[in-house]
Amino acid sequence: MKNIYDILAMIRTRPGMYLGQRSLTALRSFIDGYFFAIGQNGILIEEENPPFSQLNNWVARYYKRYGSTAGWKNIILREVGDEAKACDVFFELLELFKQRFPVLKYRVFLNPNHKSTGAIYRRICIDGIYKDLDPPKEIRIVQYTTDSGFYRFDVSQAGEITEIGYFETENLVMEEVKKEFEVSLDEWENLNTI
Repeated sequence: MKNIYDILAMIRTRPGMYLGQRSLTALRSFIDGYFFAIGQNGILIEEENPPFSQLNNWVARYYKRYGSTAGWKNIILREVGDEAKACDVFFELLELFKQRFPVLKYRVFLNPNHKSTGAIYRRICIDGIYKDLDPPKEIRIVQYTTDSGFYRFDVSQAGEITEIGYFETENLVMEEVKKEFEVSLDEWENLNTI
């Protein structure tokens, strides 16, 4: 199945056909429906690079907003005002967003001595039942080109990679990991080759 970027490329050329009108609100509804459908049906899609889930925070930072809780649609609409124009602006921003690519800056491999301190809870809820997540086998600090901040990714024992969050500096990521697993600064492998 096509990933969200492939779908959006089709919509960009003919928004009226896919959305009924050139409208950012209609586009957001379409995107929400797409993700709901693939989630409900367990459909696997090609990996997005960069992950589309980062768009909210990226748009907020682009417009120099403190938080992204309003969501990319509302932020763009507030800035632009008009639904049709906001739809065009979304596609312009999406092209900038897609130019980013990840660069692995630091990583650390956890060993049996790195037990969770309980300072930060990592849980999953399945059918209303919370389960503590196993500690990851590896933690990565990634910076996307054109971004000033850093992302933390955890690699599970099974090799699944999960984005944990965005941080203004790599030191903030390392401080969180130290608080969570007592990983010292000298345990991080520096992959900066610049």
